[in-house]
Amino acid sequence: MSDTNTKTGNPITRYFSEFGVLKECGKNFWLTNFIQFFDGLAYFTLIIVFALFLNKYCGFRDADAPFWVGMYTLFLSMFVFAVGTICDIIGLKRTYAIGFALLITGRAILGLGSDFGMHMLGLSQDSSRYIVMGGIAIMSFGSAFMSPCITTSIRRFTTKRARPTGFNFYYLFMNIGALLAGFAIVDPLLAWKGDVDGLQWVVNLGTCCSVCAFIFTRFINEDFFAEPDEKVSRHETSNRRPLKLICEVAKERTFQKLIVFLLLTLGVRLVFTLQFLVMPQYYTRTIGDDFQLGFMNSLNPFVIITGLIVIIPIINKFSTVKLMISGMSISAASLILMAIPPQCYFIVPGITTISQAYYVAIFLQILVFAFGELLFSPRFSEYVARVAPKDKVASYMSLSALPMFIAKPINGVIGGLLVSYLCYDGIAAKMDTMHIDFWHSPEFMWTIYLIMAVISPLAIILTKGMFVTENPEADAKKVSDEEEQEQAAEAVAEEAALENE
Repeated sequence: MSDTNTKTGNPITRYFSEFGVLKECGKNFWLTNFIQFFDGLAYFTLIIVFALFLNKYCGFRDADAPFWVGMYTLFLSMFVFAVGTICDIIGLKRTYAIGFALLITGRAILGLGSDFGMHMLGLSQDSSRYIVMGGIAIMSFGSAFMSPCITTSIRRFTTKRARPTGFNFYYLFMNIGALLAGFAIVDPLLAWKGDVDGLQWVVNLGTCCSVCAFIFTRFINEDFFAEPDEKVSRHETSNRRPLKLICEVAKERTFQKLIVFLLLTLGVRLVFTLQFLVMPQYYTRTIGDDFQLGFMNSLNPFVIITGLIVIIPIINKFSTVKLMISGMSISAASLILMAIPPQCYFIVPGITTISQAYYVAIFLQILVFAFGELLFSPRFSEYVARVAPKDKVASYMSLSALPMFIAKPINGVIGGLLVSYLCYDGIAAKMDTMHIDFWHSPEFMWTIYLIMAVISPLAIILTKGMFVTENPEADAKKVSDEEEQEQAAEAVAEEAALENE
């Protein structure tokens, strides 16, 4: 169909023609998305049951199980700094091979370590937990390889015209895995095998998904570049060393500006971590243990999947920076729904109890937050990938995790303190009898997070042009050229000084 016919055809034809740009990307792009899908399926099935598996199946104490889930996410963030430079130096396929070898080994030890220690080695359950801990450490190292490798692959295998849609699809596939993980895998396996043995089946099925993802990596052609001018020869990277490359990246003004930009987004990005740090306790302590946690966990990815499919052709018409600011603003504003007193919802017909009011507030907050997320998150990954020089994409993607690495433990401490003081066990009874004021209620907790979240879009708007630009590739190239000129001038000055001596 010609461009003229596309523009003058019916709305449905025009809508689906927007997706045709992905034809430019070829098989490597789709292989990458299948890698992401199966790796995401493995991750999300694990994270849903991780604490329960460690507690019920492996014998970890109540306090130890969530601690090791937190250590897993902390290790993952810590290890990700090194793996990006490895990918830039040794190439995609070998990095994928190392990452999946570690990931699959770690997951296998996690799933089978407790039984192996007790039944094969004759260890006690307490002693066999150390095997499981080792598996968690190995698994987190392998998991750290995935994000920089996959985002580097998305950039490499998409043309500049198709890149925004490519990152949308990358995020779409991720959320399809998140959606299926809960109701299609976890719930059926637990119903079939029980709430103890079923946990091991979930973990081991996730390991099989990782194996499937690894198989797809073997068919990738890492020498293919959708944009030939972005190609980097193996000779250029073969003599580089990881530590030297990290130092090079850290000194670049483009990367320094990127880090400042990432720090400015921290307020709203911390809200994303609340989903597993604060929300579960908030849900059960305000509504009760019968809260539909699985349903609510599936609601967010469902909204994102539906939204991305429906509005991709629309949002691609807007700039990356505008979409990021809009997404951050919407996600931050979603906390208003939880910060207002629940009695305000009594004006809605049918809502007569505090629990009903909280349920409606939670439901609406997830819907609004998810809409903001689908605008922000794909554009955020795309922006970081676009800023990076062609020979340092994975390094930029991995080192850009530094702000969140710092923020995760801080938010864990803040979240724990706020929950213990403002959303403690038994607070629902006080709220039902109205024996609690705003300053000692969960709504005050969400007001604090709301203030933190709103700072991010305001900071980006006020500093727009200083740390974030509408055309990051051109800006990065300009800064790189200026740095090369400065280095050349310094070299000339040094030679002149030596001659004078």
